[in-house]
Amino acid sequence: MTVQTGSESVFAGATGERWEWKEERYRDGVFSHAVGTELHRLRLLESVLDEHTRNRFRALGLRAGHRVLEVGGGGGSVARWLAGQGAEVTVTDLDTTFLDELAADGVRVLRHDVYTDDFPPASFDFIHARYVVIHLSDPEKAVERLVRWLAPGGTLVLEEPAFFPIKDSPHPGYRTALRAFRRHLETAVGTDTEWARSLPVPLEGKGLSGLGHDARFQLIAGGDDEAEWWRLTLEQTRPAVVAAGLATDEDFEAAYRELADPEFRDLSLAVFTAWGKRA
Repeated sequence: MTVQTGSESVFAGATGERWEWKEERYRDGVFSHAVGTELHRLRLLESVLDEHTRNRFRALGLRAGHRVLEVGGGGGSVARWLAGQGAEVTVTDLDTTFLDELAADGVRVLRHDVYTDDFPPASFDFIHARYVVIHLSDPEKAVERLVRWLAPGGTLVLEEPAFFPIKDSPHPGYRTALRAFRRHLETAVGTDTEWARSLPVPLEGKGLSGLGHDARFQLIAGGDDEAEWWRLTLEQTRPAVVAAGLATDEDFEAAYRELADPEFRDLSLAVFTAWGKRA
């Protein structure tokens, strides 16, 4: 059967399984599109990640006419770029507020839950997700579903962060606030903050061949886009973190002072990219 999501219909899963997934944990929490600073926060994240994403698509042979699914499109920069390369793009999110304008660029925009909504098998030549899968309650089940939507020879690309570099930061404010934020994601959203470290192993045994991966550390300097992204990210979750007793307002203020200091230098997240082709 089908369910209506926005202006499009997609196939609903036959089993009705939710795998303990509750979309409101993500949609209505720290990453809610209703938060006034969320679009700016997403734009900052795009500014530090998009070049790597584009280079990976190029290296994997993206061509005009390829059918591409962008899962969890966020602010829409990747979908917009893909459309500019001549791809036939479908972009999804639980909230498409920041994506709806892409329809004018020929992008199909869907409100879509990767766990409960479906696509016909072999629908896409590329499927890409960035900073999405770690927030899902069962990442490997999500990967299985994504692979099923690939056409034979189609490519799955995942870009996901791991939090281990921030655990032992020498900067006490930054370290305390980010450790508290990490704990909040794990308990309130269900994020597995270290799942990405296991890539590309979660892609094994899923019907993919030619697996590849790379990894890098995101560097951060006081006042740069990464630092401002972290400040907004922390501020959006600050009330919940303080209410949970994971950190104090003073801890957050100390982190903000460090992030604004022109002399501040540190590591941010580690980003793991993994890919494989549908057999």
